[in-house]
Amino acid sequence: MRPCIPTRRPLRGFTLFELMVTLAVAGVLAAVAIPNMRDFIRNNRLTAASNDLIRSTQIARSEAIKRQRPVVVCATADPAAAQPTCSYGNFRGWVVFEDANNNWQHDDDEAVIERHDLVHESVTVLNDEDGVVSYAPTGFANPPTGALSPSRNVVICDERGHVQNGANSTARAVFISETGRSRASKLADDVEDAISAAGACPS
Repeated sequence: MRPCIPTRRPLRGFTLFELMVTLAVAGVLAAVAIPNMRDFIRNNRLTAASNDLIRSTQIARSEAIKRQRPVVVCATADPAAAQPTCSYGNFRGWVVFEDANNNWQHDDDEAVIERHDLVHESVTVLNDEDGVVSYAPTGFANPPTGALSPSRNVVICDERGHVQNGANSTARAVFISETGRSRASKLADDVEDAISAAGACPS
C-alpha cells in the first residue's frame, strides 16, 4: 500500500480589495460607536458626581442624628488637606465634618467624617448660596446663619450644557430640602428649576 502523502494547499491571505472592504466596515462601525461611547463616559461622570454628593449629604444627616451634634457638608478646594478649609463656593470637592461649635467651618479639633476628591476637570458644578449644608441633630437642614446661607440647588454639567433630550437633560440637578432630604434628577424641568437658582451651565 502506498503511503498517504498530504497534498499541499496554497496559502491565501486577504486580497487588497477584501482588506479595503474590511477597513471601510470597521471605519463605519467606529464612527457610530465612538460618539456614543463619549456620551456614555460623560453621562457617567455627571451621574457619579451627583450620586456622590447625595451620598455625602445622607452621611452628614445620619451622622448628625447619631452623634447628636451638627454635621456639615462644605465645598473645599483641597479635600485632601490635613485641616480642610471651606471655600463656600461650588461643590467641585467637598468634606463632611462634625461641627461641634456650629460655626459652619472646620476647626482643628473637629473630626472629618468624609472627603470627596475634586470632580473631573470636564465637569462644572454650580450651586446657589454659599456651598455649605449644615444638619442639625434632628436630621433637618439648618437655616441660614447670620453670615452664611445653605445651598439648596446644585447643577452638575459639562461642555454640553443643559440640552433637553426628550424629558431628560444632559445636565444633572441635586436638591437639598429644609427637611434634610436630598435627591438627584436628570429631568429637564428639574434641571431648569435648579439652573434658575444656581445659574446656567456653560455651553
